[in-house]
Amino acid sequence: MIKAKNIFTLALVAAIFLACEPAGKKYINKHYLCDFEGAYWDALVDSDPNGSGLLNGSIATSWCDEKSGLSGKVSQPFEGYWEGVAVSNHCSTDHENNGKPTDQLYAYADNAYSGNNFIVCNAFMNSPFLTFESKRSFIGSMQIALTTYSYNATMYGNHLTPPLGKDESIWVEAVGYTIKDGEEQEEATAKFYLYENGKPAFTGWKKLYLVSMCQIDKIVFNIKWNGEGYLPYPAYFAIDDIDVVQKEYIE
Repeated sequence: MIKAKNIFTLALVAAIFLACEPAGKKYINKHYLCDFEGAYWDALVDSDPNGSGLLNGSIATSWCDEKSGLSGKVSQPFEGYWEGVAVSNHCSTDHENNGKPTDQLYAYADNAYSGNNFIVCNAFMNSPFLTFESKRSFIGSMQIALTTYSYNATMYGNHLTPPLGKDESIWVEAVGYTIKDGEEQEEATAKFYLYENGKPAFTGWKKLYLVSMCQIDKIVFNIKWNGEGYLPYPAYFAIDDIDVVQKEYIE
């Protein structure tokens, strides 16, 4: 039984995706845990916490989980800069030594939630996203963490960024889309905080429940803040143990 105090109440523990299933059809839910563990994932981990050779030496490439069809990618919009969803196994709560701009792949935790690996989402210029390659699915839950680099810059500032103000927050809007004939249709959105009112919204890994009755093809993570001007804080967060759920209809 899940104790109430352990549930990550981020404004969306209830249902967040809109019901969009055919009425009257019976189905069963099949769960596939994407934990980023095994030889395939180990080969995608960059030994450099800055991510200079992401995803097995190529900074612009993709990965796909064979069991669930969950897929992500990394791109390089400018020389020396990356964005997207990368595989990592770097963890540290030593923000002074591991929270510099050259430490982009550290999760602000003692270790991965399970095993050794997880993913880091980076919205350098565009919003990172995950897609479901095999069939429409939804995320039942996932573990999320801050990154050491974002924590250090957000809480203490650096040469480009002031510390987060006491009335300022940073959050993620997760938007689910279906795709048909190349056209994306927004189906639902959810919101969860990374930093709230000048402080981290949580510590370590926290479980985020995304209760859904709607199958989607793509989920986009838009990072927002309520300060002035362009988001000045490193737009990173980490994810582990994604519960991918697929509906199988019963004839």
